[in-house]
Amino acid sequence: MQTMVTLAKAITVKGIGVHTGAPVAVELQPRVPKLRETTAGIVLQRLDVPKGQGDFTLAADLSVPSPLATLLRNAEGTTLSTVEHLLSALHGLQVDALTIAVDGPELPILDGSALPWVQAIDAAGRQTLDAPRQWLRVPKVVQHDSEGRVLRAEPDGRRALRVECTVDFPHPKIGRQQWRGVVDEAVFRAEIAPARTFVLEEDIAAAQAAGLAKGGSLANAVVFGKNGQVLNPEGLRFADEPVRHKVLDAVGDLFLAARPVAGKFYLTLPGHTANNALLRKLLVAETEWAALGEVLREDLDD
Repeated sequence: MQTMVTLAKAITVKGIGVHTGAPVAVELQPRVPKLRETTAGIVLQRLDVPKGQGDFTLAADLSVPSPLATLLRNAEGTTLSTVEHLLSALHGLQVDALTIAVDGPELPILDGSALPWVQAIDAAGRQTLDAPRQWLRVPKVVQHDSEGRVLRAEPDGRRALRVECTVDFPHPKIGRQQWRGVVDEAVFRAEIAPARTFVLEEDIAAAQAAGLAKGGSLANAVVFGKNGQVLNPEGLRFADEPVRHKVLDAVGDLFLAARPVAGKFYLTLPGHTANNALLRKLLVAETEWAALGEVLREDLDD
């Protein structure tokens, strides 16, 4: 039986919000789930709002549509943005229980990847808890189609997250890219976590006009220039860095289930809203499957 994992000690990470441009600090705190908790126990707290208004217990239905980031909104109407990279690191390293205390409306972008979060988790260390790990397993084929995006989840039969991801962008340094593999901890660390968020230079003005990307820079994003080049002087970390980052985002968005996910995922042109729509359908399928199983048990008992 696998057991839940939390951090061995608290650690603070500081940076700026990519959309607000404001400094922000995040403290990752060990958390021991309560005795009867059946989910992973990831709790987020905004410290800059009145007490009781800034709490988020991780769940798929907290996510609301937002451009360029995963945005959470709780029952009080408080929002918390750009959570996907940290959630991806937690999912990739299978950290099940944690309190995430944030002193602003957005998590820091850091270098635009999940690597700094992985490094923070390593610095804090991990410890096991006396509670069984809960998994979200794909019970049947589930698919979401929207505006050319096709996302499908299939059962796998193993405790593993398999991903095949395809992207297509009208830039000579991107074009059509595909990544496939089993996203275990070793693969996540080496092949997914370092992949940075990216933007086409021609889209930056529109994002800033919409009040976004105020903190964006070459230090926290890969910028693909209008003339077909990569503007970052250090270049790309991977030749196919964009598709790897899309995998990173999907791993984070799926962790809104508050449990590690097991199954095969085929993601064509994924995005935050589409990822969440697939996850919600998957959770409905799980509920229906569980109800069917309950009926079968009752029949057997009779």
